[in-house]
Amino acid sequence: MRGPALGILEIKTIARGIVCADAALKRSPALLVHSRAVSAGKHLVFLEGGVAEVEEAMAAGVRAAGDRLLDRVELPAADDQVWTMLGGSVSPEDWRDDARAESVAIVETQTVCAAIAAADAAVKIADVIVRDVRLAVDLAGKAYFTLTGTLDSIEAAAVAAAEAASSHLVELEIIAQPAVDLRGALFR
Repeated sequence: MRGPALGILEIKTIARGIVCADAALKRSPALLVHSRAVSAGKHLVFLEGGVAEVEEAMAAGVRAAGDRLLDRVELPAADDQVWTMLGGSVSPEDWRDDARAESVAIVETQTVCAAIAAADAAVKIADVIVRDVRLAVDLAGKAYFTLTGTLDSIEAAAVAAAEAASSHLVELEIIAQPAVDLRGALFR
């Protein structure tokens, strides 16, 4: 059982990111999921625990970040699919024969926090499945994920994802009925 709350801090520098992780953990009994440097010289701090613990840890981390804070997200009840995204890159099992995967959305964001917020909003609003995930590594700090589902579910999820990513959304594309050679593995 994870969480239920998830908090992520995205810091512009690695050194300040480590300071933020330290401040967050000294302030609250939230658990550290990850503290790691990623592309573009950014640092990510992932925290989990009870809602109050994560809120308190995040507040301390934000204070420590100061003007180095790039983005942040707090999810009091992160969806189960979001938790699986946190380990880094995710390559999905072949979904070629999944009848429910008639359409695909590709969501690209400027920050990891925006991608996590967008994915959480998308999976909570519609019956969609998170498939491919890449968080900042080898992407100049950007992030992306894909979703599959019926066209109406993908369209609803896309609206929610775009709203959650807000100004950090780079691109959101929908493919109804992906080509046979792309079905099941959009990235090869």
